[in-house]
Amino acid sequence: MRFSFAIFALSCLSLTQASSPTSSLLRDDLLGLIGKNPSGHKDGNVINEFSSKLKAYAETPGVDSSDVLFAIGSSVFGVDVTVPKAESAQTGEDEEKPVIVDFDYMKQFMKDVFLSYGCTEDQAEISSEVLIEADKRGIDSHGLGRLKPIYCDRIDKGILWSNKPITIIKETETTALVDGNLGLGLYIGPYCMNLAIQKAKKYGVGFVAVQRSTHYGIAGYYASMAAEAGCVGLCGTNARPSIAPTFGVEPMLGTNPLCFGIPSDDDFPFVIDCATSVNQRGKIEKYAREGVETPRGAVIDNEGIERTDTEGILRDMVLGKCALTPLGGAGDKMGGYKGYGWATTVELLCTSFQSGPFGDDICGIDRST
Repeated sequence: MRFSFAIFALSCLSLTQASSPTSSLLRDDLLGLIGKNPSGHKDGNVINEFSSKLKAYAETPGVDSSDVLFAIGSSVFGVDVTVPKAESAQTGEDEEKPVIVDFDYMKQFMKDVFLSYGCTEDQAEISSEVLIEADKRGIDSHGLGRLKPIYCDRIDKGILWSNKPITIIKETETTALVDGNLGLGLYIGPYCMNLAIQKAKKYGVGFVAVQRSTHYGIAGYYASMAAEAGCVGLCGTNARPSIAPTFGVEPMLGTNPLCFGIPSDDDFPFVIDCATSVNQRGKIEKYAREGVETPRGAVIDNEGIERTDTEGILRDMVLGKCALTPLGGAGDKMGGYKGYGWATTVELLCTSFQSGPFGDDICGIDRST
């Protein structure tokens, strides 16, 4: 079960927009129920209480049908409620108002979820900070929308662990090999970049390789850490197979981002963070939440057809029946071999530096994970 809702977030705007005292109280009750029960989607009593309150909220006059609570109800609690859309008194047309959720509220919600899974205060704080930074940068494919499918679901399935120690296997003045012990990559990543920065500040260069880590969010977060510390940062990772080689159709390489962060004399550093594919799964999940087609050229199936049916793509990616195309697209007309070459480079470096798995061995229990 995925979060299937998009949230427009501006940290300077208020969270609620209730239309009456009754709806305001019900909305506060629903928000409180979510905040106090991060794992409430597993508790029948919480689900029943949320369902009854949400239905009552939907029946209050003037309630906003686009309120994110209805999307949360459907996606997280399995409660579908139909709300009549209010008609404009002047035009007779439906009014659509964006739902504004404060960044601080979103981060606290994610932190509470991580704490409920047994993370320490430090692990939960850092992990939620990495995710909310993606939303702040407008990278909706790697923020709150990934909390459940990438982290909660994988913890539930025993693919990654919420509270594991980080082990330094080998270390020199300028290098280190770290074992993440399949803990939260969102916590392992900042730990390792901080270690690399400390070495670079003391010896001029710091290089840290990590084995047995897990999904670590946006790579740009870590390059930005280095740049903000006055260092040139380089960060990359391999991933489960999802890119087809040039002229191929089978997923063989990960989206394998390669990211740089460079200090500047402006108020912000130069940071480039992108996958070595035209698109990545998180972006396609975002298209699904928005109900739009995937741009042609981003995905190719086993028959060599460029797919645009977003829901079908997500289904067939799990089955290995379609793949992402490398930067430049399928074939060589637009230089797809360049993206294929970069993806292979990241795969080789990440695998050799930490002597870890690659290809299907990264998939976890099965392709769906």
